[in-house]
Amino acid sequence: MSSEFSVTDYAVQLTPEHEAFRKVVREFADKVIAPKAAEIDRRNEMDPEVLEKAAEIGLFGIPFPEEYGGGGGDDLMMAIAVEELTRASAACATAIIASYLVSTPLYIFGNEAQKKKYLPLLASGKKLGAHGMTEPVAGSDVAGIQSTAAKRGDSYVLNGRKMFITNGDKADIFLLFARTSPPEPGKRHRGITAFLVERGTPGFTVGQRIAVTGLRGEHPVELVFNDLSVPGENVLGEVGGGARIALTTYDHGRIGVAAQGVGLAQAALDAALKYSVQRQTFGNYLLTYQQVQFKVAEMVSAVETSRLLTYWAASLSKQGKKFVKAASIAKVTATEAAESNAHKAMLIMGGYGVSVETGVERLLRDSQVIKTYEGTNDIQRLTIVRETAREMGLPV
Repeated sequence: MSSEFSVTDYAVQLTPEHEAFRKVVREFADKVIAPKAAEIDRRNEMDPEVLEKAAEIGLFGIPFPEEYGGGGGDDLMMAIAVEELTRASAACATAIIASYLVSTPLYIFGNEAQKKKYLPLLASGKKLGAHGMTEPVAGSDVAGIQSTAAKRGDSYVLNGRKMFITNGDKADIFLLFARTSPPEPGKRHRGITAFLVERGTPGFTVGQRIAVTGLRGEHPVELVFNDLSVPGENVLGEVGGGARIALTTYDHGRIGVAAQGVGLAQAALDAALKYSVQRQTFGNYLLTYQQVQFKVAEMVSAVETSRLLTYWAASLSKQGKKFVKAASIAKVTATEAAESNAHKAMLIMGGYGVSVETGVERLLRDSQVIKTYEGTNDIQRLTIVRETAREMGLPV
């Protein structure tokens, strides 16, 4: 009994093209996002100019073919972009990658007519996407959703509520999930269907903003649909096959969340190092003290470990290999590294670490959210065990 991975599956190959792309995204993050990050957090409002300029350099269509308005890149480029964006602002990175929760399943499961109609708009950033699965009574348990979709002629009539929907207040194209049939015992995931819905459709309402501890500027909202009529041609994939679409989307999205963890962890390390070589106590720079050196060493190790695991998961996905377990490992490791590094940076920086002005406390707040979405870290641990047991032929 052993892992399904071969030696070559652990290879991560960064090309000059990847590094050139990183340079472009880092320059964008440093020049466009970083100067606005504190104000976005303070006002809890996204700056539209950030998203407009992100669209101009192709950040909404990185892995999609050029025929659909994409950049023809790969999953590793996507991870690099998210990491660099998050170093400047996790909220801005979230606004961008949340749109992929519509464009990715559209590309994988959409028919040609749907792709031609919607994907170029999303990949170009002309339209934003929002993914609507979570409900007041259903989060990680996708099969627990209660929104309904009843067949009426050639259309479906949706009724229900969604909660904690990122981009919900500013998106143009929504991917909504509802039950077209009730759950069956032992087959709870059946009967969920995915629908493409455009903003402005009668019966669709954006509800209250939901205050959360982190990612300020990218606040989630409630979505309400009351007799929302959706044409049958806007069903994504098969009727009743929505759970598979959602879970596949989250598997891919989890690599992006791991990359967010890497970006936050790196930002905390950068702040701690910069401070520790500038601040003196008792005539010595902080970095000369062993207790500070130990913390920094742990922070460096956390960043490099998280980055390697995230790039590993992205590389497996890029090659079309099994990556679910790798993505879960990367997500747990990187998001918890973000939390740990932010806390260590605060300890090293003392009063300046807890000051809002330095932005380090923002890193700690943001880390709490990324540990939660795309499947909580405890859910990821269950996935890791399930996948490992399956590989080894053990009963789950």
